[in-house]
Amino acid sequence: MKICRGVCVALCVGVGLGLGAPVVLAQASGAVATVPVLAPVVYVSDFELDAASVTADQNPVANARHLAGSLLPRPFAHHDDPQAHARQIVEQMADTLVADLRKAGVDARRLPAGATLPAQGWLVRGVFLDVDEGNRLRRSMVGVGAGAIEIDLAIAVDDLAKQAPAPLYQVIETHSSESKPGAGAAIALNPYVAAAKFVLARGDQRLSVKRAAGEVSDAVIARVNPAR
Repeated sequence: MKICRGVCVALCVGVGLGLGAPVVLAQASGAVATVPVLAPVVYVSDFELDAASVTADQNPVANARHLAGSLLPRPFAHHDDPQAHARQIVEQMADTLVADLRKAGVDARRLPAGATLPAQGWLVRGVFLDVDEGNRLRRSMVGVGAGAIEIDLAIAVDDLAKQAPAPLYQVIETHSSESKPGAGAAIALNPYVAAAKFVLARGDQRLSVKRAAGEVSDAVIARVNPAR
């Protein structure tokens, strides 16, 4: 049997927190070469945002306006479906965050809802929050109101290679008779979750979400690659 006497290369791959950390290749010939380690993948999941339950308005003037709007051709009718509005914000946040991370050189990918978590990489999660009169955090709900909405955004960046992600928050109060219609459940954030506040303006929603996504992107990069 013929034996091939080639040069054997020993490759040791270490996964660290930094992006682009070099790996040393030790060759039998004594030469040493370095190649960059592939950057860890950052998976962006859909942030949590609920839609408020919308009940029929008992105001006859408002009902008349709503009926008139439904009779108008679609380009002229005013449609404000809370479910669609909430989904629009979630989609925009995820897409903008992925785009911002990629611009910064991070291998960012959107994680579809319900998908199995990868064994390695980083997971970015978040939840939109409101602060009520009692200074309690509640899961934010998008309704049919007008004007600017002040929203808190809580995020977590988890290293999937270390452990399974823990819950972002714990529910401490469900809906009660004292809660306003459309109010979310009061919650307590877990200690490792970071929170930031931004204003979601109805007339400038895209720009508001873009700015918030930029802040989240900076926080993710600082967590995944502290040396940058």
